[in-house]
Amino acid sequence: MNFEFLKPIEDKLLAHNLLLPEQVIGRNLRIHTHQEGPPDLNGVRVAILTLESRLGVGESLHVRFRQQFYQLFTGNWDFICADLGILEPGDRPKDTLFAIQKVVKELHQRNILTVIVGDEQEITLGMFRGLSSLNTFVNLTSIDERFDFGGPGALVSDDSYMSRIITEKPNNLKQFTNLGYQSYYVSQEELDLMQKLFFDAYRLGEICADIKEVEPILRDTDILSVDFNVIKAAEMDYEKGSPNGFDGSQICKLMRYAGLSDRLSVLGLFPVSSSLRADQLLAQMVWYVLEGFCFRVNEYPFSTHEACTKFVVPLEKETLVFYKSNKSQRWWIEVPKEVKHNNIKQITLLPCAEKDYREAQKGEIPNRWWKSVQR
Repeated sequence: MNFEFLKPIEDKLLAHNLLLPEQVIGRNLRIHTHQEGPPDLNGVRVAILTLESRLGVGESLHVRFRQQFYQLFTGNWDFICADLGILEPGDRPKDTLFAIQKVVKELHQRNILTVIVGDEQEITLGMFRGLSSLNTFVNLTSIDERFDFGGPGALVSDDSYMSRIITEKPNNLKQFTNLGYQSYYVSQEELDLMQKLFFDAYRLGEICADIKEVEPILRDTDILSVDFNVIKAAEMDYEKGSPNGFDGSQICKLMRYAGLSDRLSVLGLFPVSSSLRADQLLAQMVWYVLEGFCFRVNEYPFSTHEACTKFVVPLEKETLVFYKSNKSQRWWIEVPKEVKHNNIKQITLLPCAEKDYREAQKGEIPNRWWKSVQR
């Protein structure tokens, strides 16, 4: 791999590592260092890197994060993780996006899950381009209190990373889902735009009422972008921020679901300010991603040839077909798609929850199934 965009971590972090027990994460990583250079990526399954701030604010994020992350104990993990170091920002924002795109693309081609920690969520655009450049359709999920399409007084803004993603040519965005939006931060016009584009959005309260229902969404995600504004300010000792949001336990559950996803290729975490508690939560969130990764069951892409149980639900106008994996107990639903020019229906499998099956038994068509058919 070309490491021209990445610099090694500070020697003081390595010196601190030597004082830690052998069982902690910092003693069990392949680390990009001044003395040994870039790590060998053979056999590596997860790679972590941090983005140095272009604005000169929070430039020590990479130090604070690693100080907390390195001292956490590993789980019973059977995979190799590497710390690739620090990606320095370019002279212009587009240079930084290009560097992110190159790194993400190469690591994806090596089948390595990439975890990026930075303070600018705009680099989600570079993450998207990294996968999109491989001419593959991409499912993007954002855990955010807002949709990030526009700016003050504007529904859509050319400066918004999300607006640029949905207008990219060629457009390889297959699906966008927002998790955790707060209604008082989102206009009705933005909700109408989401509905018009057949995108999905789930309110904070809806998720908190039954958090496990978002597992199928994260199971179907290629890129996950997490804005720390979605977390309660009090959880991180922030004086500014929202009084509402996910608590630490809830956001860590979402991270574990993300790690479990066989499909997830890139995860971006974007803290908005500095505090000891925020740094600790950030480190623990990454820990839960790795914990989930350890328990991946390799069911993507899922097919009807898997060991599974088939359930057929006849409705008035549709017959819905569900599959339950005998390995993981997770659910999928068939989605018919008409192929242009020959009117042949092609069947795809959409991750779903048992709740969708139960609702179908009552005559209700799952909303995600309907939107998937419309797209």
